[in-house]
Amino acid sequence: MTAGRRLVDALVAVASRYEPAARKEKLRLLGALAGRRLGRPRALLRLHETLCFLQAYPDDPEVLEHVDRALAEFPRRVARLRAAARGRLHDSGIVNTTLDYPFGLPMARWLSTRFPRDCEVAWARFVDTERLDETLSLLAAAAEGDAFSEGGMGWRAWLRVAKGGRRMSDLQLLLEVFERTGLPEETRDWLYESLALPVMWRLRSVGASRTLARVPPARVFFHADGLERRAASLVDALARPLPSLRRAPRALAEALLEAARVAMATRQRELHAFSHPNPDDVLLVDAERGVRLVFVGILPGFRLPLEGYYAFLALKNGIPVAYGGGWELFGTLDFAVNVFAAFRQGESAFVATELLRAYRRIFGMRTVVVDRYQLGHESAEALRSGSFYFYHRLGFRPRDPVVLGVLAAEQSKITADRSYRSPIPVLTRLAGAEVYLTLPGGHPQPEQRLRATDVSGLVARLIARDFGGDRRVAVEESTARARRALGVSGWTAWPAAERCAFARLSLVAALITDLERWPSAERRRLVRVFRAKGCGSERAYANLLDSHRRFRRSLEALVT
Repeated sequence: MTAGRRLVDALVAVASRYEPAARKEKLRLLGALAGRRLGRPRALLRLHETLCFLQAYPDDPEVLEHVDRALAEFPRRVARLRAAARGRLHDSGIVNTTLDYPFGLPMARWLSTRFPRDCEVAWARFVDTERLDETLSLLAAAAEGDAFSEGGMGWRAWLRVAKGGRRMSDLQLLLEVFERTGLPEETRDWLYESLALPVMWRLRSVGASRTLARVPPARVFFHADGLERRAASLVDALARPLPSLRRAPRALAEALLEAARVAMATRQRELHAFSHPNPDDVLLVDAERGVRLVFVGILPGFRLPLEGYYAFLALKNGIPVAYGGGWELFGTLDFAVNVFAAFRQGESAFVATELLRAYRRIFGMRTVVVDRYQLGHESAEALRSGSFYFYHRLGFRPRDPVVLGVLAAEQSKITADRSYRSPIPVLTRLAGAEVYLTLPGGHPQPEQRLRATDVSGLVARLIARDFGGDRRVAVEESTARARRALGVSGWTAWPAAERCAFARLSLVAALITDLERWPSAERRRLVRVFRAKGCGSERAYANLLDSHRRFRRSLEALVT
């Protein structure tokens, strides 16, 4: 083992310790590693991840200064590597490396606009050329169709010709073709995503990597007294005065959305809300211990059909450390948090608690649910990270009898042997059902709650039964019926987004056969709910929906 690797291993071992001796050792190791050549990619990656952790969780200003300098060295460190060694850092997200991923259209557009000289289609990794041929033949002008037929020029030559001498990448041309299709956005985006075009991204711009991704915090929180790793009672935490919530000014919102996209793209991930964000619906919570929580609403045309939804990015001292989302319907929040791997030895329980306190402020939920995927069902990452026990320590509990039996047996083993760890097959069984946190006023049987999928099933049957499966006619007639039943006036003066939201929800209104007999006040309130789905604030919609008890009871009666 080389001396450099031994130093890196020692820094990894001491990184999450915060007693005075550990601080002194961190400074010694950081000093010894400064400028030292590390030729092995694995050692360089481990150093990088440890430095990222220490930048988010610094002991004091002196340690942070050394860490910042060490991260600033990384562009030169990577540049000094041999090509083969640098290639082994592909997909790492480190500065001066490359990654490729089949990003969807919104993210590919953002990358191509934000980093135009650093992004291109990774043709060497693209395999479904026949599908691309067929897709381009559909999108090109009819008179160009023979270019893609048997014996035609084919898509490669067509791309060269279609540029018309313009200086642009293949990616920019393809994005231009898709942007000009005239298809509905959802159809266009799906068609592009079905191609699975891998985008090669060279991470050489400032801020375009995990190495240099930081939103400067107002002040840095230092950890001289150690990390806060206790899992306090969530019920108690949510009963305390909730954090203040504020809307981000437009310029700050745009900067935070940029940070969210970089954090996701450099880890080869996407999130619907970060692809279709509403810059005017970005909410901020500045919690204790240097934690800032950014909640991102979605543009009205891309929102979920019935639920209220905010995604989030969690920052610790300006470093993105976690992402996820919360979907709320009639007082129940479906919650998901994913802590980035480099930061899982930090204050994950504290961050999750503050996230739920913020969601309580946003939605006022009374029940919180974590689905099976987040626990490890069909998710190897969640299984390896011990996700079930993370949520269990926070107070979430299963209600499924089979899972309860497995959990009881595991707890007996843990009590008998504190070193025992549940193996992967057992964790898979523990992830076999949802887990719940019930707050005062919460659903007594949350597994039997009304779900958005229940309502969508009812709508599908309605369209088949009453409209012969014609969805266009179903929307048109249901919208007209809902307008009559609810006494809607001034329809043409509404903003287009509100008319669209009302039309989409009219199919849900069509399920309620006695709608026109509701008291006028209840019908006016339902109009406000439907219009709010197309307004600027998803929070306003969710709160209006949650408060309309008659609407909820009517839907619940249909699914019981």
